[in-house]
Amino acid sequence: MMLIRILRGLRARDDERGVALAAVIGLGAVLMIVLSLVVATATSGATKATTDTNYNKAIAAAYAGLSDYQGRLAADNAYVNYGVRTAFSATSTFTADSTNKAFGVATNGTWASVVGSTDQFYRYEVDNSDYATTGKVRLRVTGKAGSTTRTIVVDLRGDGFVNYLYFTNYESQDPSLTGAGCTSNHRNDSDWTSSSCEAVTFASGDTLDGPVRTNDVITACGATFNSTVQDTGPADFFYTSKATSVDSACRSSTTFKGGKISTVGTLPMPSTNANMKQEARTDITDKVAKPGCIYTGPTSITFLAGGKMRVVSPWTLKTQLQGTASGAITGGTENSALCGSVADLHGSGAVIPTLPSNLVYVQSVPSTVGDPNYWASSATPSGTVNGTVTSGSPVYCQQNVQTTTTTYDGRGRPVTTTSSSSDYGNGLGYPLTSEFTGTRGDAGYYGCRSGDAFVSGSFGGQMTLAAENFLYVTGNIIYQNGRTSDDMLGLVGQKAVSVYNPVSCSSYSNTSKTACNTGSTSYSSNLAATKNIEIDAAVASNLGTFNVQNYQYGSNLGTLTIYGSIAQQFRGAVRSQYTNGLLTAYAKAYGYDTRLKTSAPPKFLQPVSTTYGVTTETESATAFRADGTPTGK
Repeated sequence: MMLIRILRGLRARDDERGVALAAVIGLGAVLMIVLSLVVATATSGATKATTDTNYNKAIAAAYAGLSDYQGRLAADNAYVNYGVRTAFSATSTFTADSTNKAFGVATNGTWASVVGSTDQFYRYEVDNSDYATTGKVRLRVTGKAGSTTRTIVVDLRGDGFVNYLYFTNYESQDPSLTGAGCTSNHRNDSDWTSSSCEAVTFASGDTLDGPVRTNDVITACGATFNSTVQDTGPADFFYTSKATSVDSACRSSTTFKGGKISTVGTLPMPSTNANMKQEARTDITDKVAKPGCIYTGPTSITFLAGGKMRVVSPWTLKTQLQGTASGAITGGTENSALCGSVADLHGSGAVIPTLPSNLVYVQSVPSTVGDPNYWASSATPSGTVNGTVTSGSPVYCQQNVQTTTTTYDGRGRPVTTTSSSSDYGNGLGYPLTSEFTGTRGDAGYYGCRSGDAFVSGSFGGQMTLAAENFLYVTGNIIYQNGRTSDDMLGLVGQKAVSVYNPVSCSSYSNTSKTACNTGSTSYSSNLAATKNIEIDAAVASNLGTFNVQNYQYGSNLGTLTIYGSIAQQFRGAVRSQYTNGLLTAYAKAYGYDTRLKTSAPPKFLQPVSTTYGVTTETESATAFRADGTPTGK
């Protein structure tokens, strides 16, 4: 019995040791599992932290690439033409830039390094297919950090003239048109003197319903600005033409609903619009993918219903051009389908659709032998007046004749009467009989070989019309499909865009016959008065002005309504007041076409240099893997 008890005790102790061993082994296993979980969690956290860092660095790298491209555009507007074609930019036309690694190639491309970083890179793709028509560049930028890539797509648009309802380089008038013996200076220039041209004042009754900007200094007294106003400073405005201090009454009577005037830098005007001429070239497809039309000499364009126009252009021989690398024009073609046949242009007019998202340019008659539109100095087209071919001698290039007649009254005192007859013509019926053109005559207005355009009508489509000389608005220009439609027109006159207002004079203010006598309304009268003119267009004059022809003569013509934008080298006048208080020409009613914030007429006038801002932005599916290969998305 004793032996049995001893054996049983030993077995119990062994069982307890077995249980303890099992417990130890189980606890160790649990501890190992916990430790593994801790290690795994720590490792996972480190990996996630690295991934999160790369994720954030990749998008930062994409924005660095965006800034790089914006900087290149600001330094050179033409950089929009550089790139490499990919699926994103399949319809774009490019010039290569092998020095920019950000362009890479379509597959397995290179990456550009973010400045100041050793582990962040970017590359971008450019879609410039809409730049010529809207001024918009679409950019797809991919940033890389480690093996992580992220992509953004943005639309860029330059700070152009159409961003403003009203833009000027000088707030004074063009002395070459006014005949004033003054010097054009900005009011804040150090060389401003008493001989500098006087600024035009925004006065009581003037309402500008859109953003206003000038490279000069705003002069205002009683006007209303419904949006932002920007100039180059000082911080306040001059209240009269020669004053150099602020008048409190003028300041208090002027309303700035968009806030105080802000100070900005200049937006440079181009010195010529001749670059628009190349848009009719058919031999430079890398620059001009879709050529427009060129017309030569005085040209009449009347917009018609159904998105059509009638073009009369007696001097035109070729409507599209070819040239050399230096820019010399050596050949041309007659594109009858797009621009109208030469026979019709010389006759009653070619009726054609308005150019689809393209440009019409009216040039002066070339004097270079070999140019396809060259005419010898002694040659003229057959006689044409208002588009109707007439028989007999040509009616071009003769001189304006002004006759002075002296009679005597009953007391034997001389009475001098001056009359004007228009014995020269430009082939389109200008000038009118007895129309006053001053002493400039053919040299200034209605030159028989000048690149002048005469425009009016109901416009439908998207087009820009540019003239090398003057562009005259001879009647209403209204969007035929309404202001919210796709209709969009650009009007560019290098010397001026002028609202047509021919006048006759019964007396002159001096013997040189430079101006009608303005002492009374009886001295001048409107020959073709058009009251309450409306112009739906973006308007620009890179060397001149937007004004009303003979604005200081004749009668009150009501209101000039602008729906679009106005950009000009010099401030233009549209109204004056006689000494007896009667008003001439038009009151202003200028409204901004807000569509111009994101779009523009095709191939419209651009600043010499500008900054490019983002109009839309989104993050898209990643375009490239870290090795540079496309994802196919």
